[in-house]
Amino acid sequence: MTKGSNIKWLLKKTFDFIQDKNNFSQYLKEPIFFTRKRSLSFPVVVSTILNLFKESVEYNIFTILPGISSKVVTGAAFSKARYKISLSFFKDLNEILADHHKYHPSQLWRGYQLIAGDGSTVGLPPSRQIKDFFGIYSQKGESIKSCLAQIFMFYDVFSGAILSKRISKMENVERTLFNACLEELPSRKSVVILDRGFGYFHIFKKLCTLKQDFCIRISSAQSCFAKRIVQECENDFITEWHPSPNEMESCLKHGLDTKTITVRVTKIELNTGETEILVSSLLDMNDVCTVNMKALYGQRWPVEEGFKKLKPKMKLEQFGARKPDGIFQEFEAHVFMMNLVALFGIQAQQKIDKNKKRKLKYKYNWQNAYRFVRKAIIQILNTEHPEDIIQSLIKLIASSKIPIKPDRSFPRITFKKRKNKTGQKLS
Repeated sequence: MTKGSNIKWLLKKTFDFIQDKNNFSQYLKEPIFFTRKRSLSFPVVVSTILNLFKESVEYNIFTILPGISSKVVTGAAFSKARYKISLSFFKDLNEILADHHKYHPSQLWRGYQLIAGDGSTVGLPPSRQIKDFFGIYSQKGESIKSCLAQIFMFYDVFSGAILSKRISKMENVERTLFNACLEELPSRKSVVILDRGFGYFHIFKKLCTLKQDFCIRISSAQSCFAKRIVQECENDFITEWHPSPNEMESCLKHGLDTKTITVRVTKIELNTGETEILVSSLLDMNDVCTVNMKALYGQRWPVEEGFKKLKPKMKLEQFGARKPDGIFQEFEAHVFMMNLVALFGIQAQQKIDKNKKRKLKYKYNWQNAYRFVRKAIIQILNTEHPEDIIQSLIKLIASSKIPIKPDRSFPRITFKKRKNKTGQKLS
């Protein structure tokens, strides 16, 4: 199957998954749901959720339903219909695209698929149901309350696809969600890249147990092991990590053995004068040299961009739901959209790269690609043979490109967390 036909095949599979009553009936909370012929059919409700609620629920309904020959209904009617669908439907729908990105990576690094992992938080609407389920994160005075959820994702750094993800209560820290997501990674040659928040022995032990290659930055003061290797004169060497009593206890808590692990330590001096300490499983220094290691960890940055896409650009926190089930549905819908944009983006990038005469390299404009795909998604999901739509979108995305400016480096800017003010009427 050619890469061009992959999109056609995946969208046909998605169409059947949404439209086939024999399939979607298993995802209904009650067998009698969606059995009558009404404006809010199962495909209509799902398509509306996957379109994302960036304006308001009512606005989406008024603009979407007439376009698919459905009668306009109230926001309350839509809200009632959406909660008849099990969350497992959206999770299984997501796997159609996620599995493709897992097992058909668009680009490799020295034969490895590069997968960066990281966590973040998401602001939630402080409705009664949300507060009861997710809890209150902070409160000022008697009335101003904020609710947050913890999210984690594994991200293909080249395609921009989310391979595995979780959203949960804040009591589940990102390292807990990491363990759940790790089990879903593809069984192929890949390197997991993580930052200092994951530099714990039990994390390394888990990865070694799963025979998953890794490259993780650790803090020089994070453990006895880190303090020891800082004193080493060599900048790139292989050593053994003997767990401390506390690290042994942590391993046992996570169901892991406490045996010593063999790792590679690479020290990289940054432009700031700071020394970056990388611990990896890539023991063959002839295959991956010191310079390669520095470049490898530099490939972690796209996961930060991934969260930027989800939150400020896609406005993930602008939820159209005020119940936990709705929050989970919309989180899955945003992931589906990101992976769909990545699918089209891969094809568009190939068209852009065919022009070898430019002074600079160009890449497709992700923000515009997202807008193009979102505008067409209702048509995509409700068309059995969308070949014309596919080609039109690829051409449109390829035409909206921006130059890649090499060797740009910016300091990390941290912002004070804002209160969740979406200005939306929720459903």
